[in-house]
Amino acid sequence: MRRLVLIASALLFSAVSFAQINLDEEFFSLPEEVTGEYLDSMKIQSVKPNDYWTVGVYGGASLQYGYFNPPRSVRWNVQYPVYGFSFIRHYTMFGIFPNMGLEFGAQQNYEGYEFKENKETKYRATESGAYKTYIKVPEVFFLTHFHIDMADRFKVLAKVGLYGGYRQSIERVLDPAYAASSYTKYVNEFRDYDKRWTYGVQGGLGIGVMIDPIEIHLNVQIKWGWESFWEPDYVSQYYYRFAYPLDLAPTFGIYYQLSPRHGHTRSQLRRMAKEIVKQEETNGNPYSQSR
Repeated sequence: MRRLVLIASALLFSAVSFAQINLDEEFFSLPEEVTGEYLDSMKIQSVKPNDYWTVGVYGGASLQYGYFNPPRSVRWNVQYPVYGFSFIRHYTMFGIFPNMGLEFGAQQNYEGYEFKENKETKYRATESGAYKTYIKVPEVFFLTHFHIDMADRFKVLAKVGLYGGYRQSIERVLDPAYAASSYTKYVNEFRDYDKRWTYGVQGGLGIGVMIDPIEIHLNVQIKWGWESFWEPDYVSQYYYRFAYPLDLAPTFGIYYQLSPRHGHTRSQLRRMAKEIVKQEETNGNPYSQSR
């Protein structure tokens, strides 16, 4: 029995020693000279997504609907092109949630409305003689960006935030009944009671295809304006008429990753290696002094 115990102890000691030898052989150590070629050859294992930046451009179309009080019968009014650019900063919230981000940028968009004709009565509402109006609006926006990565190449996008803009130009389509009226003066002009500044809430949903370092984003954004097209009491100080922008914009965008989603950049690796060497020399590491 004692002999079996001795043999088992010897085998266990040999196994531990062999494992220790393998650990010593595989332990990371810097070469005598840290070169750029050496750092470029290092393979970094993929980890959870880093905090990284992307920048891109996108384009699409705008579908205006509008919200009116008193209610009006409206239809979708399509205008294009919509185009813009944005920066996206991906980050890990509280060090726990790696799916968050911030997006900010600028775009050329539209606002407007089109009244629908009643099929039975043939009546169609007008505003200052026009049944259709579209307004060109340059905008800026700041959004909270949320993404869920599906496998390694796809992700689902969601965003919500605020936007602001300035109504730059306007074009009205007059009803034939008003073609010879005084309304023709304001076909392509703003009136004194028209509001030029616009702002509100903006959100959207989409999907992303990631072919590092390129990302392709397909989004549908929705905007709800909080500023009316005109002064609500322009007709009467006792009778208020509101009209708020409400529109959709499907867009296609191409984004470039300014830093990798996984691991470190080459410059970061070089910087990290230099810091390690500097720290070893400062601490009096025998290996670093022998060089």
